[in-house]
Amino acid sequence: MRLQVTFEQLYKYGNWDDCIAFFLRSVEDFDYFIGENTWCREKCAREHRTNKKTGIDAGEDIAEIALMYANAQHALCLFRCKSERLTSMRPSVNDPDVFEEFQNRKPYQYMQICYWKQNDLASAVKSAYTYLVANPNDQETLDNLAFYMEQEGYNDKMLVDAQQMKYEASYMNGVKAYNDGDWQLCVNDLETSVKQFLEEEQKCRYICEDKLNWETFDGVNPEITIITTSIYLSVLRCKHNCVKKLSRVNGHDIESILPTYFDYLHVCYYKLNRGRDVCEAVANSILLNPYNPIMRRNRLFYSRTYKKDDLFKPTDEIVEFHKRYAIEQLFLDFLPPERVDDRLPLDLIIPINDDFDYSAIEKELLSEGECSALSVAAIFETRTAQQKKLMVEVTDRVATRYRTKTELRSLTCSPETMNIKCNHQLFVVSIDRSSCGAFPSEPKPNTCSLIFCVDTLANSKQASNPQRIFIK
Repeated sequence: MRLQVTFEQLYKYGNWDDCIAFFLRSVEDFDYFIGENTWCREKCAREHRTNKKTGIDAGEDIAEIALMYANAQHALCLFRCKSERLTSMRPSVNDPDVFEEFQNRKPYQYMQICYWKQNDLASAVKSAYTYLVANPNDQETLDNLAFYMEQEGYNDKMLVDAQQMKYEASYMNGVKAYNDGDWQLCVNDLETSVKQFLEEEQKCRYICEDKLNWETFDGVNPEITIITTSIYLSVLRCKHNCVKKLSRVNGHDIESILPTYFDYLHVCYYKLNRGRDVCEAVANSILLNPYNPIMRRNRLFYSRTYKKDDLFKPTDEIVEFHKRYAIEQLFLDFLPPERVDDRLPLDLIIPINDDFDYSAIEKELLSEGECSALSVAAIFETRTAQQKKLMVEVTDRVATRYRTKTELRSLTCSPETMNIKCNHQLFVVSIDRSSCGAFPSEPKPNTCSLIFCVDTLANSKQASNPQRIFIK
C-alpha cells in the first residue's frame, strides 16, 4: 500500500500511535532492504571479479561465452543471496515510486505531524528537520518548523538529522576543528570523513545496479548490443551521479565535496609541520579541481617553502577515483550525438601529471599603476572607457595565467557589504597600494578589491565548492 494512503487513513481516524509505529517500522525495513541489497552486491561483486577472469586468453567466441558464463554466475549469486536475506517478512522494494519516497525521506514529513498531535515537540522538530535536509525548499515543512520553533520548550538541540551519514558528521566536526584552530582534530576528523565518504559512494553505486530505464527500449531496434548498452547507460548515469548526490552536508550543497577535504587538510597539515602530507593534499585538490586559482597559489607557496616539486603527487586512491570519474564522463558524453570520433576506441589514458606553468603566476598580476587606476574607479564608482578596458585586460590575464574561465563580478572598496554568490569558485584580488595584486583569503573591510567568480563547470565536468582557503 502506498505511504500516502496509509497516512491519510491513520490521520483520518487520529490514530497517532500507529502512525508513528508504522512509519518507524517502514524506515527500519527500508534501511534493512538497502543494507542487505548492498551486502549481496558487494559479496557477489567480489566473486564475480575472480570468475570473469576465466577464459581471458581464449579466442573471441570462447572468451565471450566465458564472460557471459561469469555474468550468469554473478546473476545466480545475487538471486540466491537476495532470496535468503529478503523474505516475505521484509520483502524487496519493487515499486520505484515508493523507493524514491523513502530516498526523499517522505515518511519524516508525515511523522512530524503525528508527533505533534502526540504533543512530542522534540520528535516533531527532529522529523521536520530530517525531511528538510533532503527537501530544503518544501514550504509546508518550512512553515511547520518555524511554528515548532515558536513553541514553549523548543531549543536548537532538537534540530537533529535522523538520517545524517557518518561522513557528514565527521566533515562538520573537521571544519569546526579547522575554524577553532585544533589542527590535529581537524586532520583526524577530515581523514576519517574522506574514508567514510568513499565507502558511502561505493554503497551508492551498488544501489544503482537495478536503476534501469525501460523507457529507452520503446521502439528500439532489438539488437542485443543496443539493449545492453541502454541498460548499462542508465545504471552508469545513476552511479556517476553518486558524487553529486552525496555532496550535500546537513542540507547544504557543496557541489563536489571531495576536493574541499584537501582545501582544509593542507592547512591543518601545514600547521602540524607535516610537509609531505601538505603536498599530497594540494596535489589531490588540484587533480580533482585544476581550475582553483587559490590552490595554484598555495602550490607555488609550498614549492618555495619545501623546494621539492616531486612531493606534489596525488595519492593512489584519489588518482583511481579521478580516472574512473573522468572515464565515466567520457562515456556518458559519448553516446547521444553521432560524431566523427564515435568509431574510435575509448581513450582510457587520463592525465594525472600537473603540467601547470607556475612560473606564469610568479609574475605580479597587477602593476602599481594598474592598482591605482582601478582603485580610483572603485572609490568614485566610475567606469571610463580606459577603466573598462583595464578591467577586461585583468580578467583575461587571470584567465590566461590560471587556465580558467573567469568572470569579474565586482570592483569595490566595500567588499564586506557585497553579497556575491558564485556557482562554484570565488576569489579576491586586492588593488590597495599596500597589497597590490595579493590574493586575500577573505574580502577585508575598507579595502579595494576585484572579486572574481570561476566557472569550474565551463572548465571541467567536476566542479568544486566555492572555497576560499589560502595560506599566504
